[in-house]
Amino acid sequence: MSIGSIGYTKYTEYTAAYTNNQTDRAAAKSGFADSVTKAESAQKTGQVTESAVEKYIKRHPEDRDHVESQVRAGKKVLEKNGVKDVSREDMTMEEYKKFFTALMDSIPFDASQRGNVEFWSISEKGWEQMKNDPEYEAWVLGYTSENRSVYIPFASWPGYSPSICTEKFGDSIEQHIGQSVPTDSGSSKKTENEEESWWSKRHKKLKELMELQEKAARERAAANRKMQQQTLLQEQMISSVRLRNFLTEGAFGEENPVFSSGHVTVAANTYLNMMDLFGGGLGNTGTP
Repeated sequence: MSIGSIGYTKYTEYTAAYTNNQTDRAAAKSGFADSVTKAESAQKTGQVTESAVEKYIKRHPEDRDHVESQVRAGKKVLEKNGVKDVSREDMTMEEYKKFFTALMDSIPFDASQRGNVEFWSISEKGWEQMKNDPEYEAWVLGYTSENRSVYIPFASWPGYSPSICTEKFGDSIEQHIGQSVPTDSGSSKKTENEEESWWSKRHKKLKELMELQEKAARERAAANRKMQQQTLLQEQMISSVRLRNFLTEGAFGEENPVFSSGHVTVAANTYLNMMDLFGGGLGNTGTP
């Protein structure tokens, strides 16, 4: 039996091939429809098709090593907390936020940052990105771990002021903004009601103490000079009185054996010579 130009055997082979071809087309159409449905679902639910980390590295290949090291550091945080294999898909967004916040709280600060205060926040798109993008979630954790582990060598210096730090994350690495502001700006312009820093108070107190010490030293030096002048004046007055008494008793008191025998002391002789020089020979009135 033949149909047209082909035999029955050829016909059955043809129909079988046609049927298989139609089945393959239907399967392909069904697969494409499933792909479209999944893509639309991902778009509606916020699921990502490419990691934010991959996108950043494509745009900034020079940062690949650093970014990948941050991702590895974030995965270590997950391993340390034993949640590396925990499914995020089964979590609601509120549950995921609590889950991720606990991970952030587990990351320690270096001892030199103990005085710092940190505030971090994530946009709603950022939460969606992290929940559905494990690499980006690891990057945020890794960046935070790296940032908190920084050692500040001058944290123990006098006058150092801790900082208030803010970290804002979006749904991409480029959207991250980190800022740090000292609690004491150290500005030289102060209002009357503004509290002075500890360093300024200390400097001011030392300056006042030095001024008091200098004033006390000047007063002591002036008092010593005055006392020395008074002592010298008293000694001169005493010497003058003694010399006058000695000369007077020797000249008019006949009982002085030194003058009566014609001998005088060195001090008396010096005095008489001075009287001769300035008094017109007054010292020679008693001798030829």
